[in-house]
Amino acid sequence: MYRVSGSTLAIRELMVALPMAVLIVSCPSAQAQIAMVHATPCGPAAFPGTICTIPATGGGNLIVVGFSSAPGTVPTITAIADNAGNAYIEAPNALGTDASANTVDIWYAKNSNPGAASLTITPNPSGSGGTAVIWEFSGADTISPLDQVAALNNQVATGSPTGAPVTTTAPVEAVVSVTAPQYWMVGLVSATSFIQDFVVNNNNYAGGWAHLITSSTGVYSPVWTTGLDTYTSTSASFKSASYSACDLNQDGVVNVLDVQLATNMALVPTNCTAPYGQCNLPLVQAVLTSAMGGPCSLAVLGVAPSNLSFGNVAVGSTSTQTVTLTGIGTGATTISQAAVSGAGFSLSGLSLPLTLAAGQNVSFSVAFAPAATGSASGSIAFTSSALNTPFSQTLSGNGITTIPHSVSLSWTPSTSSNIATYNIYRIASASSTAPATPYSNMGSISATTCNPNGCAYTDTAVQAGQSYWYYSTAVDTGSNESTPSNIVQAVVPTP
Repeated sequence: MYRVSGSTLAIRELMVALPMAVLIVSCPSAQAQIAMVHATPCGPAAFPGTICTIPATGGGNLIVVGFSSAPGTVPTITAIADNAGNAYIEAPNALGTDASANTVDIWYAKNSNPGAASLTITPNPSGSGGTAVIWEFSGADTISPLDQVAALNNQVATGSPTGAPVTTTAPVEAVVSVTAPQYWMVGLVSATSFIQDFVVNNNNYAGGWAHLITSSTGVYSPVWTTGLDTYTSTSASFKSASYSACDLNQDGVVNVLDVQLATNMALVPTNCTAPYGQCNLPLVQAVLTSAMGGPCSLAVLGVAPSNLSFGNVAVGSTSTQTVTLTGIGTGATTISQAAVSGAGFSLSGLSLPLTLAAGQNVSFSVAFAPAATGSASGSIAFTSSALNTPFSQTLSGNGITTIPHSVSLSWTPSTSSNIATYNIYRIASASSTAPATPYSNMGSISATTCNPNGCAYTDTAVQAGQSYWYYSTAVDTGSNESTPSNIVQAVVPTP
């Protein structure tokens, strides 16, 4: 009997002590930088039967849906929902129509719940055709993100339609625009500052979606190249978040609750539940900077995996695994030392000191080469400028003696009187069903070695952890070979 032993993963809670600080209440207003996270098309298709799949959204972000219908249906959107329970509303006056029976519209969800990955768009009438692009923006105002909306209806035929123009009121805003010509769409003209997110031409159904992150106030609209078509267009602009750098919970009062909340967010960013979705490390950094009266950096060092188990390794051989260090937080992390302890463990491919910017990572190798049998344990102690220094990664392994393996086969002899030899065939395969024949000939035995109780053959050319399939044939004195016997499988244990 072979037994596979496992190890239990121990998870330690990280405790970090921050220095006491006096809250400074004279905090300036801060402006977040709105940025696009993704733009994902959905369709052309019939809705609501089509579910739009997008990358899972982050918390506190802005989700915008730009919809364009297929010609002839003139649907309106009655509802949009997603799997994270976000509330979508139509941007006022965003619905645009055209004499060719196209419609365009913009809906959005502010301060999003995290994890939205599928959207259902319900038009009226149900089953109407259309196409959507779903944008996600970070850094948007979580309370009143919508700034301006514009729609163009029943525009005269042109080959260079201009999207509905919006006049922004803040320097940094996200502008999205949808344009649907009567017949076909080529794309944005080369001179426009907008970024083309999607273009569709499908059975005379055409549409274009674009966005722009502005850097100053002004009038913004994309310009497209189409056929000589009538068209309709809709555009909307959304503001960046504006907040007091100290009023973390956005309750209008700066007090010790904001510092306490910022500290919790800094230590456990993945479990943060700040009101209004303001759960992001840049905002935490702003609060702590103000609270501590000077610049502060929220740097955390991530190590994956948190422990390394090498399992059984033969004495005299080496097993290698990869470790990845990641800079987490809002500031750079400098790793100054990585000390390895434990017999048989070693580290390679990591040159120190090393500075990782937030989001940057580096990989290196850890090896276990046991010199003796028995279990071994060790660790890698990382010293860095991060909040969670020192940080240790646990190491474990078990040195074993190499065990020789073999597979013993036996079968009933043929009843024919003129059998000279038996051939044994083999194939290496982990398949749960026997692979197709023929297999490779492993060797043969003389029929004279068999006795009335059976024939036997031992295969010593097997490797630990491998799976093999076998069959045998009988060869008579005239070199005539029989059809294969039944096929059997042998699984060689590890080690």
